[in-house]
Amino acid sequence: MQIPKSSVITLILCNVMAVSAHAQQSSETKAQVQAQTQTQRVEVQGKSQEEFARTETAARSIVSNAELTRFGDNNIVDAMKRVPGVQVTNNKLHLLGMAAGYTQILIDGEAPRGITIEDIPLNMIERVEIYRGANAQFSTQAMAGTINIILKKAASNKQHSLKASIGHMFQNNGGVDWFHSDKNGNLSHTVSASLSKDRISAGQSDDSTTNFVNENILTGNKSQFQNVSHSKRGDESVRISPRIQYKTDSNINLTSTSIFAHNRFNADTTSQFNNVAGRVFEIGKTTSHDTNRGTNFGSTLKAVTSLDNQIGVDVSAGFQAQSFIARSHSQNYLPDGTLQFNRDMNTDVHVVVGITNGKLSIPTNAEHDLVVGWSGWRANVDVENNQSDRFASSQYDIYRPHSANSVMDNAAFYAQDDWKFKKNSSVSLGLRWESQGIRTENNFGEKVSNRASVLSPVIQTMWQLDPQNTERVRLGVSRTFKAPEGTQLLMPKIYVINNSIESPNVVGNPNLRPELSWSIDAAFEHNGKDGLNYAIRAKAQSIEDIHREVVFEADKAYWKKFVNAGTAQSQSIELSTQFPLKRWMDKAPDMDFSASYSHFWSNVKDLATPYNSLTPYQYVVTFGANYRAKDIPLTAGISAKIQDSHWQQISLTERQYLKTPKNVDVYALWKFDKQSQMRFALNNLLGGKAYDSFTYASVGNARSQSARAVPTARNLSMTYEYKF
Repeated sequence: MQIPKSSVITLILCNVMAVSAHAQQSSETKAQVQAQTQTQRVEVQGKSQEEFARTETAARSIVSNAELTRFGDNNIVDAMKRVPGVQVTNNKLHLLGMAAGYTQILIDGEAPRGITIEDIPLNMIERVEIYRGANAQFSTQAMAGTINIILKKAASNKQHSLKASIGHMFQNNGGVDWFHSDKNGNLSHTVSASLSKDRISAGQSDDSTTNFVNENILTGNKSQFQNVSHSKRGDESVRISPRIQYKTDSNINLTSTSIFAHNRFNADTTSQFNNVAGRVFEIGKTTSHDTNRGTNFGSTLKAVTSLDNQIGVDVSAGFQAQSFIARSHSQNYLPDGTLQFNRDMNTDVHVVVGITNGKLSIPTNAEHDLVVGWSGWRANVDVENNQSDRFASSQYDIYRPHSANSVMDNAAFYAQDDWKFKKNSSVSLGLRWESQGIRTENNFGEKVSNRASVLSPVIQTMWQLDPQNTERVRLGVSRTFKAPEGTQLLMPKIYVINNSIESPNVVGNPNLRPELSWSIDAAFEHNGKDGLNYAIRAKAQSIEDIHREVVFEADKAYWKKFVNAGTAQSQSIELSTQFPLKRWMDKAPDMDFSASYSHFWSNVKDLATPYNSLTPYQYVVTFGANYRAKDIPLTAGISAKIQDSHWQQISLTERQYLKTPKNVDVYALWKFDKQSQMRFALNNLLGGKAYDSFTYASVGNARSQSARAVPTARNLSMTYEYKF
């Protein structure tokens, strides 16, 4: 059943708090920390980031800016959905094999606080690094791995670019992006600004239909009903991202990075509950008007230098501030069309985060590279969530005020020794201690104090099988964890309209423990000088105290909360390859191909078999091809993804079957000259089929079955870019 918009807004609030609660401080990767030395090596040797990644102990995959912008996408989430091994669910990135909350998302090695990664313009991103194993220099809250978004460094010359895009999916959308960079002596800067209209709303269907069948196995009573929802949405956003770099006379590199983002969202929704047989809900129809306003601002100052004893110093400090305001007004009607009550939901969230971290790179000898560091942050979150119901009879009103203050903190210390041996091989020995806590008190006097501390060893090895490093073997062992999010512990009670198994009220669980995991990963990589690349990667993982939701009955209503649901095991294998067609045919056209196959096995011990897996799929196949014309300035390409679907026990009381459509995207790029180009893209080429899901729930003597259909559509976009 579709949750009313008033509840959706509160769930958005939960996500806002979760961003701050789940935020982790970490330092940048070794390649970025030693920017002074490695940048010079790149210039002298002409090595790319992909080539450097092959020589490092920690395994990472590189996605360049050219790959991200190839299909004309407007944000990082849409661009990453075609990357092998990456999945997008509910607009969140995660690595295949585990849900979104298990993948760590970083910006320049640090968690995005107060902003979302969609706030980052694509023209500000240099590359994306994907780590499938843990890294002691990052937070070890990365059971599935880490996606690290690297922003472009300060400019070396003057540059301007202007990009305008229009598109259509379920509705028209468009945006304008402006980029500027310049350098004057020791001072350089870049500025990116963007405006967009209906980019989020264009990807959301106006209509959805859900059919339900309920049965009480004790009495035999059955009921059937249908929920039909129709929405009209609109959104606008503005983002400004300045970055300033200055090199002092004493050889200190100062970098200031800031981002400002403001978003507005409006929606008018009608939800109709049609009774077919049996139970008749109290509310037959709901109409609502929702408005959200979010303003985010963050700034970080980083200093990098080298002391007289050659110790590298990298320290930074910053803050993030966020304001989120949501208003919802709904009219709720009886099945005969009589107004029963009006509901107002007012939500205000204010978040302030202070950040600091540092790293020392200590020279030892030619075979060792020792790094020690620390990170920490502290967040203050104020929440007001007031719900009022005014009944048409004027006999009584219901007012549910809720306010809460949460203080969250994180501290971490780590040491990592990268040791080279036998000339072409290396091992990385890391140890990270991390502690995260939350203290919350609401207006009812309820208090929660929860802290998770984990000592995480991280061991990674790499053996080069030949002097040219065209083949190598990697092996890693690590300890990772997933701390409870603040909203899972203590949150405003969410009261839904027409409470049922399918649409329960929501409550927190202050006794929720963190998930803990041990994992081992291995890989074989080949990068031939003829352009043929292929890799085999495998991973096995054991998880304790896994988090799952449970629906239960209390106070004559259904409620939902997170609990610890026992242990889980998972295994995965991934095969991937990239090659030019000319590798096999001398006179072939200029085409590059890529393909991957991933297979997953998993089970959660305390969930019902045979559906107790961690993912709703067992395999994923991706394919990509890019063509460059010889005589005309045309580049074109295609990307496809296929995955299976099967039932999954998504909670202790529910299992779900999510029918996943096949996805095919195509693009064409025409370069008029060195300054201007036009890009056309058609995403979801096979669209038009409904996005179907089926859910079965069992609570006590009650059983529920539901089937939901959400239309899909093709997404056509056109982008013009001009550089000057």
